Amino acid sequence: MHILELIRWKNLLMLVFSSALIRFALIPGFGANTQMDLLAYTLLVISIICIAAGGNIVNDFFDITTDSINKPDRLLIDRVISRQTALQLYFMVNAIGVGLAFYLFLTQAFEQFGLVFYILVFSPLLLAAYSIWLKRLALIGNVLVSLLVGLSLFCMGTALVNEDRYPVAFFTICVYSCLAFLLNLCRELIKDLEDIRGDNFCNMTTLPILIGKKRCNYIVFGLLTFIILVLLSVVMSYFLTLNLLIFYVFVFILLPLILISKQVLDASSENHYKKISLHLKLVFLTGICSMLTFLIL
Repeated sequence: MHILELIRWKNLLMLVFSSALIRFALIPGFGANTQMDLLAYTLLVISIICIAAGGNIVNDFFDITTDSINKPDRLLIDRVISRQTALQLYFMVNAIGVGLAFYLFLTQAFEQFGLVFYILVFSPLLLAAYSIWLKRLALIGNVLVSLLVGLSLFCMGTALVNEDRYPVAFFTICVYSCLAFLLNLCRELIKDLEDIRGDNFCNMTTLPILIGKKRCNYIVFGLLTFIILVLLSVVMSYFLTLNLLIFYVFVFILLPLILISKQVLDASSENHYKKISLHLKLVFLTGICSMLTFLIL
């Protein structure tokens, strides 16, 4: 059970759920034929899950000091899992993830998988760089890890659908990937605000430490406002005839984002930021669930 907590099984389950909705709801909703069979797609998802799990392990490995201050009750490495075990698990899951990526690269003939392959192969290196160095720098680490979250959806979608044959489906996958990036970027900044005490102790230069909580709140508010405007523009420009999707987006995504924006402006304590982080995760979930509406169109 402790190993499941170390790899953050709930976040990985979210990725699995997202992959299932892309494969069985979003793509069929556009009437698109998949260019990867179910077995190969399952191996792709396992590869992404293993690489993400490795990223979570290495992040906790280099966060022992800060976590002992920010989240002492959730500290796993050194308390219940040895560093040696954590490293062994890290190398094992990355070997599986990269190995599966190489196997799929050799067995999948379509050109688009080349881009997916390079994203998968370089992701472990980028996640390690983030955990060791980049997360200590303002915005750079936040942008990187959020970009990898968005790219995970992009990989799962573009591996299935051909851009030339199904441009609308491909565009929709890109929209979901971009929104996942932006939402996760907001959540990363909120987590930095939540962890400011431990990060300050470890001489990290996160954005809240550099500019203060209040200014960082305004930046998160601006990002959320940007997400709302982008989502409104996309829905009204490209999906105006899809009544169910429009209703779903307004009620389960836009309205919660507006309420969260207000919470961000008023937030000041660690407890406030924890609640906002949870609410952003729930909006991410409802956003992914919106793929189900394409089945009913």
